[in-house]
Amino acid sequence: MEQLNSSSAFALFRLSPMLNLPIYLLAAMFIGTSRSKMVRAVRWQYIRQIVVNYVFIVIVAVAVCPVLVPPIPGYFVMGVLAHFQVNVALPMVLMTLSAISVAFTILQLAKHQVKILSDLRFTRKFELAVKIVLRLFHGSYLLMIITSISILPVLTIQNELDSFRNACFDYFHNPRVLCPQMFVADPRHWKILVTYSTTLLFGAYCSVTGLSSVVTCLLMIYESRHMVSKETLIMQRNFSAALIYQALVYVTFIIVPVGIISSLFYMQVPLPENGVHLLLMVCAQGGVNNLMHIVPRVWKWCRSKAKKSGSVPRNKVKMWSTTGSIIVT
Repeated sequence: MEQLNSSSAFALFRLSPMLNLPIYLLAAMFIGTSRSKMVRAVRWQYIRQIVVNYVFIVIVAVAVCPVLVPPIPGYFVMGVLAHFQVNVALPMVLMTLSAISVAFTILQLAKHQVKILSDLRFTRKFELAVKIVLRLFHGSYLLMIITSISILPVLTIQNELDSFRNACFDYFHNPRVLCPQMFVADPRHWKILVTYSTTLLFGAYCSVTGLSSVVTCLLMIYESRHMVSKETLIMQRNFSAALIYQALVYVTFIIVPVGIISSLFYMQVPLPENGVHLLLMVCAQGGVNNLMHIVPRVWKWCRSKAKKSGSVPRNKVKMWSTTGSIIVT
């Protein structure tokens, strides 16, 4: 662990909540002051998403601060929880529930888009597709509850850790597994297997649900492109693009890193610097996600400034005339 103190990636990971705070506040300010009908319709859902994302990175980087010790199947807690006598599996439960909450906020926005489009442009052509997508959302919520409940038995593993710690020490010859801040568990135990399986299933199912909803929305927008005003069409298209962006960010910055970290329980995965780069990606998810609120607003502001600086008052003479002129030789 000594080399982590000199690691810039680990320092960025520990400071993630502080470094990301300006981005979160700026995004919240832009959402609150936006005049866009699209943003105003889901303003509180966006605000709730920002709050959930920030709580998530605080839990990961401050409360838990997990450090992987490959190839040992587990993690070492270096956060605030390490100073309290809490269940050693509690950090794992908190991080999983927080990641599920982040996914829930994205699913809520996607469901809102499907319902709005189906209400405004409902045709028999998409009746079955909309019903299927809404059923997928209901299945996602049910699977979210199942996943949240299935991880709770992991809290009882602490009563069985002593024997496995000794076996783990004999196998890896690493005294760190005997520390109370180290969570190690038998990957063949049914409590770990159930948690691992339901979490992967939830991630895959949510990905399919999100993809299906976005495709359905895009098809409805394309089909009704001649039935609505250009302003409405652009607004719905931008909202669908925002959903695609959020889904890609969640898959890239949470599902992929968490999948790699979880595979440590079942295979030897080479992780440089104790997997800090993966944890840094997880904490960067909210900040990257908030860029969709910041970049368009800043771009619009820059364009308006450029137009104002390029415009010339009518009462002033322009340098170059746009009318015909007489050339004197």
